Amino acid sequence: MISLTASAQARIGLLGNPSDIYGGQGLGFSVAELGVTVTLTEATANRLPNELLAAAWKLFGAELDAAGLSGSSRPFALTFTSNVPFQGGLSGSSALVVAATRAWSRWFGLPMAALRVAELAFRVENEVLGIRAGALDRLVQAHDGLLAMNFERPFAEGAVHRLNANLLPPLLLAWHGVPGQNSGDVHEPMFVRWQDGDQEVRSVMQNLADNAVAGRQALEDADHEAFLQCVNRNFELRASVFSIADADRELIELGRSLGAGAKFPGSGGAVLFACRDENHRTEVAAACSQAGHQTLRPTVHVPWPQIRAVFLAAGFATRLYPLTKTLAKPLLEVGGKAMLTRIVDQVVRTGAVVDGVVVVNHRFHADFVKWQATARPALPVVLVDDGADSNETRLGAIRDLALALQAAATDVQPDGYLVLACDNLFDFDLSQLVHRFRASGGGQLIVREVPTPVPSGRYSEVLLDGDKVSRFREKPEHPESNLSAIAVYLLPKELPELVATYLDDGGNPDAPGHFLAWLSQRLPLEATPLTGNWLDIGSVEDLEKAQTTFGD
Repeated sequence: MISLTASAQARIGLLGNPSDIYGGQGLGFSVAELGVTVTLTEATANRLPNELLAAAWKLFGAELDAAGLSGSSRPFALTFTSNVPFQGGLSGSSALVVAATRAWSRWFGLPMAALRVAELAFRVENEVLGIRAGALDRLVQAHDGLLAMNFERPFAEGAVHRLNANLLPPLLLAWHGVPGQNSGDVHEPMFVRWQDGDQEVRSVMQNLADNAVAGRQALEDADHEAFLQCVNRNFELRASVFSIADADRELIELGRSLGAGAKFPGSGGAVLFACRDENHRTEVAAACSQAGHQTLRPTVHVPWPQIRAVFLAAGFATRLYPLTKTLAKPLLEVGGKAMLTRIVDQVVRTGAVVDGVVVVNHRFHADFVKWQATARPALPVVLVDDGADSNETRLGAIRDLALALQAAATDVQPDGYLVLACDNLFDFDLSQLVHRFRASGGGQLIVREVPTPVPSGRYSEVLLDGDKVSRFREKPEHPESNLSAIAVYLLPKELPELVATYLDDGGNPDAPGHFLAWLSQRLPLEATPLTGNWLDIGSVEDLEKAQTTFGD
């Protein structure tokens, strides 16, 4: 049974909240330790467990309709798990919506930028359910990391700026176990006052925004004392117009009595303490524990990387003649679907690939143009014609890669490149590579076991030290390992410069393994074992086997 998971984290409003409802400014971050995970599994009909997710599906279904896709094309059952404290002001509900939207995006092959995910999550509560909510939670959860945000036009390009999480002082989250009020109930009467032109409310919201700007400057100046003062001022401004529950105020005063900055991370139910140093945080944590409060030392959730896919599809596949005399191998169908379409679908399901480049030869360029128009890949794709008309004039995989990297140069700089040969079919979950890349930043390979004894000069060879690549050789005469890399690589953002240097130094432009061997001596590479089915389609027999293995 096919299943897919996606997650979103709790969020902490550092400064500026609740000015996010009123066009203000703010700082916030996603919490690595607290979050929601959504799982989709195949079903006979769509199944949703609660009203919130039904509202989210209503909006996402409209997005599918607008894209010409059907919400009934892949029925699913949705389940979720969460460790976000209930009504603790940590935005568990919007985390659930963001996680579900990410899962649906991958399930139905409809990529969505972070700003679009945030906007949909915002509309679920404000439009569909009629609950007053701000943009801070959704922006933080859709983007991840430590963010500075301008809420004048919260879902416009440029509204979100990522900051270095190392700027933060030691933080402590504490909650008292008494559920806070529903955030919508807290904000609705205040929003009415705002709409009526209440000068007190308008002044407080402007001061909250100004205080967030001052707090950002304090962080960038490494002035922790000034930042703690901004944290305290945020609470004071909030308390001047909002009622504060007794349990919340007691916890705020506990931290303040020890010199910590103290404020709500959301609408109440939990308190965030900003501390001077680690010893100070330990002191505050001990006092909270002695008073019976649960605590957490929150860390910033590492943002999900933005990946650009490069599909190498410019070969002439002479071993598959006569099938490939009039049609490019990646456009051959397996189970009624072009191989390239299948590979693109696999890439889309990672949830991290934002766009792609397909490099093709000149002879079949027109066929790929038709493919793009009819297959409508669920990913923005640029086609690059490498100019080759025959196998004798082909550029080679690495020159093709260089062309693709140049053609894709835009203002949006990806965090990494997923490079795939388009004659490999597999059902391996590529999100495993993204998770590892996100954690380490190192290049990622997929390795398979070759039956022993390994023949001479036939396969690439990978030697590992744990999961680290200690040596890579392209088709060695005397193999010493039965591990070989398949033609799927996730490589860091420096790839364009590295490819240019390799070619300038006279590197072999054809087999990618030569480039990987060169690269392994210059930057860290990690390897993940291949699981599931995989076929390198090099012959008619391989193609026939693929029809049985992948012809769903």
